[in-house]
Amino acid sequence: MGDYLRLLTVNDRDIPMASLQRAVPDVAIWSVDQPGTLGNYLAIGPELNDLRSVWATIERNPVGPNTLGAEEVAEFIDSLESGGPPSAIRWLGDYLETIRAIYAIRIYPEAILDHPEAEDAVFVVRSALRDNVGGIGQWDGQGFTNEDDRLIWCDPQMTLKGRKEAALLDESTGLWIPLELNLEDSDELAQFLRGELPRRHQRHSRF
Repeated sequence: MGDYLRLLTVNDRDIPMASLQRAVPDVAIWSVDQPGTLGNYLAIGPELNDLRSVWATIERNPVGPNTLGAEEVAEFIDSLESGGPPSAIRWLGDYLETIRAIYAIRIYPEAILDHPEAEDAVFVVRSALRDNVGGIGQWDGQGFTNEDDRLIWCDPQMTLKGRKEAALLDESTGLWIPLELNLEDSDELAQFLRGELPRRHQRHSRF
């Protein structure tokens, strides 16, 4: 996984930390002061207040005029033309303009290596965030997901691996067409980036 997983949401309400703690009762989640900045961030790890073995941190960045969050959104919008499909570029361009908050989950790979349960715990916390505020995902090294958490945009210059639940937007209906995408199949990925349903899916769909 990449070093950052982000949740971008149009919902700017606060999430009670107890909601996240209930999602992973056997994992420690706690608030940590962040020197030099206002507010704090959350840490996830095996032991409460043990900053030496933190698996991940969660930082909430509001999106508004002259904020770090607004700068991030602008960078995401600028990056869209480097990937595809075209329908996702258009959809994301509109959606990103409405974002009110970004939850940035930073992964510490070296800490996770010694704890096989850590990766699952981080994903469960991310799911709890989505359950509370909804939104779309941005994954370093992968791309963007839609509100159903399916991959809808990627950059062909990224190192893409494995099979992913993905979706193509049918702009005539506004509906997402679900599919499984083999990121390591160059022909299939090229079709997806052009906005075409991969051939092995075409016989099952009228899209």
